[in-house]
Amino acid sequence: MKVRGWTMFSQEERAKIIGGSDIAAIMGLNRWETPLSLWAKKTGKVEPFESNEAMELGTELEDFVAQKFSKRQDLKVRRDSRQFKHPKYDYMVAHIDRWIVATDALLECKTCGAWKAKEWEGEEIPIEYVLQVNWYLGIVGKTTGWLAVLIGGQRFMVKSIEFDQDLFDKQVAAAKAFMETFIRKDVAPMAIPGDTDTLLALFPGSSGQILDVTDPEMVDDLNTAVAHKMELKREADEIAAEIDGIDVTLKEKIGENDGFKTDKYKITWKPQTSRRIDVQAVKDAGLFDQYSKESSTRVLRVALNKVKETKGKKK
Repeated sequence: MKVRGWTMFSQEERAKIIGGSDIAAIMGLNRWETPLSLWAKKTGKVEPFESNEAMELGTELEDFVAQKFSKRQDLKVRRDSRQFKHPKYDYMVAHIDRWIVATDALLECKTCGAWKAKEWEGEEIPIEYVLQVNWYLGIVGKTTGWLAVLIGGQRFMVKSIEFDQDLFDKQVAAAKAFMETFIRKDVAPMAIPGDTDTLLALFPGSSGQILDVTDPEMVDDLNTAVAHKMELKREADEIAAEIDGIDVTLKEKIGENDGFKTDKYKITWKPQTSRRIDVQAVKDAGLFDQYSKESSTRVLRVALNKVKETKGKKK
């Protein structure tokens, strides 16, 4: 059986290849992986994610999905476990699920939870899979890629993707830049939104030193970024206060009732019970140190820089 995911290759091999599951992240179009987090995993800077039960079930259900596709579409499929390579760049690879016999097409088998059903409605296909299938088509030289997906174990859908040469050219250019600029030179891609955890993993501690930035261009960029952050924080606080004001109005209207309905909405304000640890009682019982666990992280804080006065002049 073909093993999926990071466990398919050794750490050294991961840094040497770019596959279909990498390309969306490299292009900044993966909802769960960024260029920086992919680079950090491939180069061993952080631990790669471990296989979980959902991934294992997806692998085990691959045969079922392929057989279901074959029966529904009345097409024969054939497994091929070979690694295919781009004719010019041998580090660009493809591992396909199935060939569709007597056609110029391949099949990718997917599984997902029921909560992701909307991602497949109508003509929709998650962008990560569009890029993955187009990547495979370009490398193996086929024109059509079929996607068969089992949703929540209850719904089965089949969709097709036609090869897009222009898109493939962009994928190859992005993969080439990622490999030759970042992986081989061991240079980190620029962080983007969503990289907080990766940055914390890369820089878990600090030296205790405060950098004195003097380069004019960098100073301007950093000052602009921090000022924008502070402005957004003020706007967020104003929005939070406005939301709280609306909540107060709604609660006052509900009063001692459970809620109210309009022609468009149903608003409720019901009692809810929760259990919380009485920390003081645990401390008084002498159990806090025994059952508490220390953890450390890094916290980003912004404050105005204090300007010192020296002999009547600002310093």
